[in-house]
Amino acid sequence: MLFKKGDLHDIGNYRPICLLSVVYKLFTRVILNRIDRTLDEGQPCEQAGFRKGFSTMDHIHTITRLIEVSREYKQPLCLTFIDLKKAFDSVETEAVIEALDNQGDPTRYIMILRELYKDFTTRISPFYNNITIDVRRGVRQGDTISPKLFTATLQNVMRTLEWDEMGVKIDGRQLNHLRFADDIVLITPNISQAERMLTDFDNACGKIGLQLNLTKTMFMRNGWVSNAPFTLNGTTISECSSYIYLGREINMMNDLAPELSRRKRAAWGTFKSIEDVVKRTKNIRLRAHLFDSTIIPALTYAAETWSLRKQDERSLAVIERAVERSMLGVSRISQMRQRIRTSDLRQRSKIRDAVLHARISKIRWAGHVMRFNDNRWTRAVTDWIPRDVKRSKGRPLTRWSDFFTKAMKERYDAQRIPRARRTHWATLARDREKWKSCWYPLESLDDQRDDR
Repeated sequence: MLFKKGDLHDIGNYRPICLLSVVYKLFTRVILNRIDRTLDEGQPCEQAGFRKGFSTMDHIHTITRLIEVSREYKQPLCLTFIDLKKAFDSVETEAVIEALDNQGDPTRYIMILRELYKDFTTRISPFYNNITIDVRRGVRQGDTISPKLFTATLQNVMRTLEWDEMGVKIDGRQLNHLRFADDIVLITPNISQAERMLTDFDNACGKIGLQLNLTKTMFMRNGWVSNAPFTLNGTTISECSSYIYLGREINMMNDLAPELSRRKRAAWGTFKSIEDVVKRTKNIRLRAHLFDSTIIPALTYAAETWSLRKQDERSLAVIERAVERSMLGVSRISQMRQRIRTSDLRQRSKIRDAVLHARISKIRWAGHVMRFNDNRWTRAVTDWIPRDVKRSKGRPLTRWSDFFTKAMKERYDAQRIPRARRTHWATLARDREKWKSCWYPLESLDDQRDDR
């Protein structure tokens, strides 16, 4: 049993993991390799979980960009975050087999999987009394094929939902939900539509053994969505001002400060786990490598989707310097008394600059997004400007793309390139080599750190 989060004394906060033999795992891995392409082809662009070429960044970027545009153009937006009760442990085995059959997977592999799940039992020993239980639900957590089986089963019931006219219209297409495995968010312009979609989804889930956790299912709305009761089966759905979605805290103000506070706690938590090692390590390069490979990712998670302002960059730098001083055993007071410059500490630590890392991550991500040639929502919302809607006067809040617009303007101004010959950053990003050459000086700074 693996503890997830919450009360340590609540058995519901633990997840069972199947201890499977190596031979079994190899066998299911072979089966997965043979049906993986068919399973992926059956998934819509709304599902980003356990798919090659997709990541959490896809949906985080989509949601934050939706919030950004809705706020700038004063469009109503309601997000409903759905939590399922032990989703992987509850889905019915027969529903899994039916989903594979409907998706057109080869019959021989379906029959093999049916046999693997047939007559499956588990045994518990309360008070030294062995009790054998027949298991007819759930996919085996710890098995490489299980995530794909779950997403295929979920898609099999969701394709029956009549949501074609629901959601927010983006360039002629309706975006009504996003999925990352069992993390589901409904996207609607009002509460009544969200309530109807949640009811439809609850009914569909009941057909395959899934249940909604209504205490953890929440919704969030911006100021252009009128207040209205939001209930499901007589239970009121809670409203929240912020929500941690796929590891990043989001809010309707697109304020990055709460997320930076979480990144600070994550960075210090990671540092505490390796503190003894880094303080005993005499090899400077090895110590810097440990810092860069553990603390920097924790500090800059989802930086690709950040709308960085100067004050956010300063906050990020302050957090990194505090952890850096602790690693070197230098307090803030002793640094001031000895008049040690921050640059001198960086020469001693040789760690990667977090702000520079965040910028480079964002640059690389922008290149990936603009080169997507499929129909995923990540690219669609990046180019999206609401039609027949005028933006109100005044300077808008910092956009995700402002970093690129400003940087390219400074570059063109420095080279004295006339406006008629200037290329938009989005066009440059579609060409990998041109995009890389635009940021070569910035990326070379990060490379020089490795050569010290």
